[in-house]
Amino acid sequence: MSRLFLTFACCAFAYIPSVLAEPSATQRELFQQTYSELQAGKLDKFATLPAEMQHYPLYPWLEYADLKQRFDMLPDAPILAFTQRYPDSLMADALHIQLAKRLADKQEWQKLLATIPATLDDTDTQCYRTQALAAVGQKTAALETGKQTWMGISKSLSDACIPVTDLLRRHVTLSTKDYWERIRAALDKNQTTLATQLAADLPLEAQRAVDRWIRIRQSPAEALPLALQQADTSYMRDAIAAGLERLAKKEPQQAENLWQTARQTSQFTPEDIAKVESALGMQQALRHDPAALQRLAAIPAAQRTQEANLWMARLAARQGDWEKLLDATQHLTFEHERDAASWDYWQARALEQTGKKAQATSLYAKIAPQATFYGFLAADRLGQAYPGLKIPPVDRSQRVAGLQKVAAIQRAFEWFALGNREQGRKEWFRALKQMDKEGILALADLATRANDPNLAIWTVARAKEWDETHLRFPVVHTDLVMEQARHQGIQPAWVMGVIRRESAFDATVESSAKALGLMQLIPPTANAVGNKLGLRLKGRDDILHPPTNIQLGSAYLRDMLGTFSGNYAQATAAYNAGPGRPPQWAPDKLINADQWIESIPFTETREYVQAVMGYTTIYDEKLNPGKGRRLSERLQPIAPNAPKSSPSP
Repeated sequence: MSRLFLTFACCAFAYIPSVLAEPSATQRELFQQTYSELQAGKLDKFATLPAEMQHYPLYPWLEYADLKQRFDMLPDAPILAFTQRYPDSLMADALHIQLAKRLADKQEWQKLLATIPATLDDTDTQCYRTQALAAVGQKTAALETGKQTWMGISKSLSDACIPVTDLLRRHVTLSTKDYWERIRAALDKNQTTLATQLAADLPLEAQRAVDRWIRIRQSPAEALPLALQQADTSYMRDAIAAGLERLAKKEPQQAENLWQTARQTSQFTPEDIAKVESALGMQQALRHDPAALQRLAAIPAAQRTQEANLWMARLAARQGDWEKLLDATQHLTFEHERDAASWDYWQARALEQTGKKAQATSLYAKIAPQATFYGFLAADRLGQAYPGLKIPPVDRSQRVAGLQKVAAIQRAFEWFALGNREQGRKEWFRALKQMDKEGILALADLATRANDPNLAIWTVARAKEWDETHLRFPVVHTDLVMEQARHQGIQPAWVMGVIRRESAFDATVESSAKALGLMQLIPPTANAVGNKLGLRLKGRDDILHPPTNIQLGSAYLRDMLGTFSGNYAQATAAYNAGPGRPPQWAPDKLINADQWIESIPFTETREYVQAVMGYTTIYDEKLNPGKGRRLSERLQPIAPNAPKSSPSP
């Protein structure tokens, strides 16, 4: 076990309430031995545990493991008694799922409805619940629950959910449109088994289209020409349109050629044409092709897809075509108002540039209070201070004290103390489901006090309180950051912003790409930077070590900043996507950094740069209260690539 984790475990355990006696090393050892044996099917040790073990925070997990092993031999009563003692817990959830299947198999529908929580987040259980509602005559509720569950099924139709499909079909609750919508969603996620199962209930022409669609997904270049030879149906046109969009990502010219052929051989509706044109125009926009803007603008606004409007807006912003930017932003729709904030900013920019200053000011003022990239830029446009950084922290001490007495939270901390962070986090986030927003924020406060900034950050995210900067942006590792930033000649707030985005201060994290630690360094990069610094890295643990990780990451940031002549936006993009990418996205004339950032074609990198630059602004204020720089001061304009020098004759 790492020294870092032991430190965390010690600190975390310190917040277990004093009403609960501190577990002894003997209790912990006895729990681990007994739990291991129960999972292996050995029940004897549990039956002979000393009585004082019942006061150990994780004792319920021993009870659960015992019940799980004996489930098939037990009547319902002891299982339900356990779930009533520990309601709304991971353990109760798991037993309710097993019990729901048992009751459904026995067709004890009334008991199922009375004992299994209606809100249990499990697809099979909801399908059993639908069957139960239908069986007891609650037809309306059955059809409503059944359709909602059916539309959310992933992977494949289970035995539990096949009767639900039959029920919905019998009562004409599922239309062909519903089926096709669900098939589209499944194929978008490559859930081909589910798509094939669903298509079996549709006409033969739809089944053939789904089969073609699957082939197109696997090899669009080969399968699309064959699809164009099939009978012209609305289903096949959908498959062709999806295939053209997929092909355009890798072979844009071939996609364009096939689209021209398809328009001659198939009867695409105006809506179909707009969808394909939107997709192909968007792919052009991703390549920063100037012709894409005119192509997207030519699509009737009511028929342009949301993605096409987004990329029309991005390309218009990049090119400074403010009228087209207004057109695109005015046709964007968002479910949540906060998601629209970036486009409120761009609409305001366009209004400002076209002489409608009062309207622009109103939109800037709307988003300026947000502690985000675009909130800060809006405040800069208005010449205002950053109101989102002036909100004082809320004292949640009383609520935190109450949370320390919650059994699920005590269990989470004890899992942490045992070194099982994954199980502790599961326990923690299951407890969140029962809390109101203030409770979740108090729990984030508790995580902060327990020296677990990563857990605090993810907890706040569940509350969706994005302007809660005191909990979302903890000030940790500052001594290490200040030392390395000073040594490398870069801004410490920038290093903090990168750490916050890369790992959210989880020093042990390893990504799917094998990036390691606080600053998420892949081993080849870490070794290359280490060699420059004269550091010999023996392996993974050396890269994870926080002082070394911050030293390496800071040095790499300095390298990127030097490569891009002190331009923080480009250097940040290079840290995420590699130094070879920003030159590929260079404009053909000098443009503002906000225009360049919004038109970065990689979604991950675009959002990364926006986040890091916003986080840097927040940390600058935290590290230098009242003296932090404005975001716009860090965003130098983006110039075209320097011309390559010709070799001497």
